[in-house]
Amino acid sequence: MLSKRPYLIRALYDWTVDQGHVPIIVVDATVSRVEVPQAHVEKGQIHLNISPSAVRYFTMDRASIAFEARFGGKAESIFVPMRAVVGIYDRDSGSGAQFPPEPDEEFMDDDEVQDSPPKLTLADTGKVQNLHRFSDAKSDAKPSDEPDDSPDDDPTPPRPKGTKGKTSRLRIVK
Repeated sequence: MLSKRPYLIRALYDWTVDQGHVPIIVVDATVSRVEVPQAHVEKGQIHLNISPSAVRYFTMDRASIAFEARFGGKAESIFVPMRAVVGIYDRDSGSGAQFPPEPDEEFMDDDEVQDSPPKLTLADTGKVQNLHRFSDAKSDAKPSDEPDDSPDDDPTPPRPKGTKGKTSRLRIVK
């Protein structure tokens, strides 16, 4: 039987984000293929903020969650197979779900052959491999085929017509 874990994680993620709250996933960092910064792992687990404002290049499908996030000011590529997610919760309300290990669950990555080529990460390609996304997946950044050579992530908006330096501007600094 297919695992219901990816579907529940997607539903709780959407519910939390729609409320304007912060979704956090709890990851078992000892599971194979998990790519997280080991310096932040405590007792074999890591809690990751996956809110749209905290991550870039976010993808979630039935097999995995992948994104880029900053840890100590350094961008890190994160890859979490669904089998490694042991819980998801709303940081603001504490509501969420825990997922105990279930040996009869089948995950999408169970069918992968060991001899298949390794998956490329953001660090390998400089862009997101955006395959098999949920059709309504939310993301704060859309990957493009062209490399971004601009120094700023957020371009400065044009000034409204008829104003000569009198408007104030806010600029998001990441």
